[in-house]
Amino acid sequence: MQVAICQSSCLCSLSSASLPRAHRKSFSAWKQLFSQNRFARHSRSNRPFSFPPVSLAAASLRAADPAMEGEEWVSFPFLSSPGKNLMEDIAASMATELGSCLNPTRTPADVRHFRNSQGNGEGSVTLRSGKAGSVIDFVLGSWLHCTLPFGALNIATLIGMSSLETDAPHLLFEFIQTGPNSLVVVLDLLPRKDLVIDTEYLKRFYEDATLESIKQELQKTPGAQRYEPPTLYIRCLTSPTCIMYKFEGTAEHSLDQIVQGAVSSAAKNVVKVWLESVLKLGKKMPGGDTQLLLGRDRMIKTKGVEVDLSSNMPRLFGQEIADRVVQAFRRGE
Repeated sequence: MQVAICQSSCLCSLSSASLPRAHRKSFSAWKQLFSQNRFARHSRSNRPFSFPPVSLAAASLRAADPAMEGEEWVSFPFLSSPGKNLMEDIAASMATELGSCLNPTRTPADVRHFRNSQGNGEGSVTLRSGKAGSVIDFVLGSWLHCTLPFGALNIATLIGMSSLETDAPHLLFEFIQTGPNSLVVVLDLLPRKDLVIDTEYLKRFYEDATLESIKQELQKTPGAQRYEPPTLYIRCLTSPTCIMYKFEGTAEHSLDQIVQGAVSSAAKNVVKVWLESVLKLGKKMPGGDTQLLLGRDRMIKTKGVEVDLSSNMPRLFGQEIADRVVQAFRRGE
């Protein structure tokens, strides 16, 4: 999940093996520089963040504001056409299906778009918090575009965090393009319970769903290879049905064709399963069990914000922008 909360952490989770061979040496040197003292700032604060409760009256007033209706809450301007269409279609689907659960975005303009002083990197983070009492804590859409020694790097992210009103898993979708012919996809329903201990949870959200068949179908795609992130934390956090693949475009099967076909189909089907999970299959947990969910959710959020945003963003965008984005998270905007 540390990859998911902020795209800058993806830079550290990528391995040089995911890049074209000619670019691996320059990427490894750049990545080593970026990763130095990665966790140095983590000791300053261990405070989890949470979204402040929003009154139903205030939420209804904002929902009634015509300026808020039909708002495109996130876009992905630097992706190729198939990737852009995929990410924006899924973002629109999330907004439509979860519309009654979500507040309009209040993310400040200077967080929804920022760029570094060197002029070689820009990004965006947009949040929509869940309404009080809804099954959604928040949804997040973000992107990062950087021009690096090995070429352009584009990372797009969509996250759906379920609230304590349900035990449904969280959604994680990462689309990481490291060149015109190289792509890494991370797509999962992140479990909120121990799947070894709670076999009913495993069956309800994973065995009875079509997630494994979606994964098996995707791995038949020409050029698909299993991707193993070097960060053990990410491997421990994901489910047995997690999709982690890298794709290489070829003369016979271009990357755009792969995205438009197999990747798009798999991603939309997984998101459909998640929406059904959070809106229909999830259950309200008793008080004691809710604390278990809260502890796991808090660890995910703390890891994402305090380590990734506070430690990694300053290296790409400077301390001022990093602080601005972190504060937006903590305010729940």
